Amino acid sequence: MIGFAGFRPPCLRATGVALAFAACISAPVSAAVLALWNPSGTVDSSVPLAPASVSSNISSAGNLTGGPGLTPTTFANAYEFDNWSAGAFDANDYLAFSTTGSNVTYQSVAFSLYNNFDGTGTWEVRSSVDAFGTTLASGSFAGIFFGGELITADVSSLGQQSGTVQFRIYTYNNAGTTNPVQRGIRGTGGSGTGLSVNGITASGPPVATPVPTLGYGELALLVLLVASIAYLRRRPVR
Repeated sequence: MIGFAGFRPPCLRATGVALAFAACISAPVSAAVLALWNPSGTVDSSVPLAPASVSSNISSAGNLTGGPGLTPTTFANAYEFDNWSAGAFDANDYLAFSTTGSNVTYQSVAFSLYNNFDGTGTWEVRSSVDAFGTTLASGSFAGIFFGGELITADVSSLGQQSGTVQFRIYTYNNAGTTNPVQRGIRGTGGSGTGLSVNGITASGPPVATPVPTLGYGELALLVLLVASIAYLRRRPVR
């Protein structure tokens, strides 16, 4: 195609618009595992459990511990405590763990809630950002035997935080036929997933540019642009 100085043929202008539009389409940012606690082997829960891995994009992660209302136990591939509340929420019955970093956007806390016998109950996740006053996520559980029940708690309402954030997992209304108030975290050695804090850090490598998902209107516009390019390319140049 022949062009002149200072003149861009319409098809090239249309192509540029289409390419610019298409360049804005990308996958959403994916959260990374910031810290992982994975009870392995014979585990005595009277001893704080150190994290199995900590992302280089945060400064540190604290040990996993139990609250003062719980009684430590010894389990294989599980960080387990007894005497969780069989009734209402008890602020002393929790598992505590923390992460420290700058400009961390927290997204989820994922864990395999476990007991060696099935049981039911209610779980909550809270944080030190508001002195554990607000429930970030909550739900009910059942079927926690063997590998435990995988729970993913959405904590994105925390937004971006700097410094140390401690999380606490609470369970209450616990019930079951055997050991009904015994609960803990199941590690990968017992077919669980352990416990992880997941999010995005400003210092981490960019995964993709977050943009809205294409709707019908945007998709129709893209199709129209492509059709216009094809039409303009078929027109003879005078």
